[in-house]
Amino acid sequence: MANVTSLGEFFKSLKKGVERVEQTSCKDIEVKVRRMAQSANPKRWTDTSVQSLCSLENYLDRLPAEVLLKIFAFLDASTLFNISFVNKRFHDLANNNALWYVLYACEIEKRRWRPRVCMASEAVSTTGVHKPVGYWKKLLFKEMAGYQNNMWKSELRHMNPHTGMPALTEQVLRRLHIQWEITLTGKNGHESVYEQTRTFFEDSSVTVCWNHGKWPQINRVHSLQLHGIMRPAVLAPGDRPTWRSLIHKTLLNAGHWSFLGADRHVKLLQFDEGIVVGFWRGNWKIAFIMVTLHFHKLIERSLLGSRFCPYVLTQDSAFDPDCDQHGYTLHVVLHNPVQRILRCRFSPLFMSRATSLGDSWQLSAIDFTDVSEHIPVGKISLPWQTEGLHEAAERCCMMTLTVLDEGQRPFWCVSSPVKMHSKKYRLVDLDYEGEQLLLFYMDADGKVKMTFVFVEEFQQYFLVQLNVIFPAAKVSKHVGGEC
Repeated sequence: MANVTSLGEFFKSLKKGVERVEQTSCKDIEVKVRRMAQSANPKRWTDTSVQSLCSLENYLDRLPAEVLLKIFAFLDASTLFNISFVNKRFHDLANNNALWYVLYACEIEKRRWRPRVCMASEAVSTTGVHKPVGYWKKLLFKEMAGYQNNMWKSELRHMNPHTGMPALTEQVLRRLHIQWEITLTGKNGHESVYEQTRTFFEDSSVTVCWNHGKWPQINRVHSLQLHGIMRPAVLAPGDRPTWRSLIHKTLLNAGHWSFLGADRHVKLLQFDEGIVVGFWRGNWKIAFIMVTLHFHKLIERSLLGSRFCPYVLTQDSAFDPDCDQHGYTLHVVLHNPVQRILRCRFSPLFMSRATSLGDSWQLSAIDFTDVSEHIPVGKISLPWQTEGLHEAAERCCMMTLTVLDEGQRPFWCVSSPVKMHSKKYRLVDLDYEGEQLLLFYMDADGKVKMTFVFVEEFQQYFLVQLNVIFPAAKVSKHVGGEC
């Protein structure tokens, strides 16, 4: 299997050849050939010879199926899966049971025996391959996705009573050797893959950092893809991830980012799905990337999607239609890739109409009029390190927020970078003085408003107000009735 990479590159060139051929129809080629024939010697050119010359252009169609199957036998599971989308003929050949049988044997049973590549032609005659079409392909995908050990599903049933998330999420992620990688696609179509540098686990989220690599300028990148991957427990030279599950894809252009913060060396841009991109001042070259992932369905999202399609989340419905009487739980954590800044839990909370905010419902966790509810908060910053440098952007961090319904089921889960906005006017009327700042987050499912006061005397922030607001449509959908 030493030539897998070179053969893969060779096959990519063949694919490009197919694309070039498809851009010119055979009819156009035939017209050109007939004109050449008439200008030279019309009597020597017949319809049969013209068609034969035209067929030379689509040379892949002229290759025998046996030759293509031999080439396909050198591809890994991911590449073979991609090849099936080229055309109908490739789809039929790439779903050959013999090919997937050998892949299954190589990847899953290699500890007991390692079959030769030539078995692809021999496997058809064996009794073990006489299965329904797609049997070995589906079985391999299930094994790669962790189905061979259903223990992780049972382990996720044990919930952390404080966060409402599976208590053993971190342990399962480590045991299954799940990591995350990003793929940057340039505007010229070139793809660069980066492996994670380090992770920071909180009790309801994980922050993944990419600090090393040959980074492009951010204005030359078209899109970013985040994949969950499974790696072998013991890495050998040339080993590749056994599976890639797309978690998110975002476009890195001006319409999909907002300014998060800056320091002496870098500027930080915030993208959707908890993505932070830091780039060097002056040259727009990427310095690092951070992503915060909420624990809600994280293992499923990292395992059960495909390379091109993410895992589809399912949402349970509540049962009690009296939505204003539900006892909700709010768990919120402010953190960065180094430490936890704030963690608090509020339960029970009750929905109330927010008429001043339109057709919305609100959870009020901290009332600014009650000083006893105000919470002291540590230094809010977002530290980073790369290429021997380390610094921190002030007044921005990561927020992981979980809202549970009265049945302790996830109602809204968010992991995102956030920043504090300084306001010239006072947001709330307090008995003590200090600069007031607003931390605000919003997406299609809800809003978070946190008001802080910086007290000079103590050189510390105090959280004096916390409200979570939901659209009425989201609440109605969750409770299964009209509110």
